[in-house]
Amino acid sequence: MPIDNTDTPLSSYSSCQELLDAHLAELQKRFGMASWIITRLRNEELTVLRARDDYYGLTQGKPLQWEKSDCARMTEPGASCIATNAQLHPCYRLAPINADLTIGAFICLPLMDRDNQLFGTLCALDPEPQNPALERALPALQHEARLISFLLANALRDAQQQRVSIFVEHPDRCEETGLPGQQGWKDIQAQEQQHCRDFGVESSVLYLQAPDNSDSLMIADSLAALLREQDSVAHLGNNHFRVLLADTDASKAEKVIHRIRDALNAKQLLVRIERQTLSPCPETAI
Repeated sequence: MPIDNTDTPLSSYSSCQELLDAHLAELQKRFGMASWIITRLRNEELTVLRARDDYYGLTQGKPLQWEKSDCARMTEPGASCIATNAQLHPCYRLAPINADLTIGAFICLPLMDRDNQLFGTLCALDPEPQNPALERALPALQHEARLISFLLANALRDAQQQRVSIFVEHPDRCEETGLPGQQGWKDIQAQEQQHCRDFGVESSVLYLQAPDNSDSLMIADSLAALLREQDSVAHLGNNHFRVLLADTDASKAEKVIHRIRDALNAKQLLVRIERQTLSPCPETAI
């Protein structure tokens, strides 16, 4: 007899983040552990991207110092991806993070990017030791880590396309330059701030101001020639420009600022430039 699903339709996931949250909930249901988290590793710091936590207070955007974490121990000789009693494993027992968090059991598997480089980790923590039988779950957990890696890689690719689409297609345009205007810029910045939270990205915003009598179209064309496909520029009127440097930290942004100044100075266009960081990590790392 066919099953009638008309009264209970299957709902679909609306985003990668919603799907990842469902993965973490299922992992906790199947394998226990007080906390399951997905992290991003950048510049020797882990950022929590998604978390299902019942004990430690780990939430999205929480930074963790890589060298202090148990995750860094997984790369050491003799380390195991699953420690059902972390205090019996010297490489985990001596990890500096134990001074901040009570860790009785620990799971950590690497997440890889499209270039097979370390993207981050899939981790689980519990304040109490777990049944040694949990170690038999390693193949299933490795499969989950590969699946999550694939989902994140595709989500990052989609985010790249979203940056391009909102810049090219946003209906709010400056009549003078053809660039996104006030509302366009607000939406561009809001989208990138969400990308920073979702993917552990640090981006930079540049504020450019030129004298009122400067050629706005020349400035707009010069900026367009200097920026990458994933970057955006908006004109808010009166020669006030905003530039989004996607996935660009402060050090890289300063190099872009120098290039912009040199290019505009060569055209006798003097501008004042200030920088702001969009960061996924508003808290101090532990």
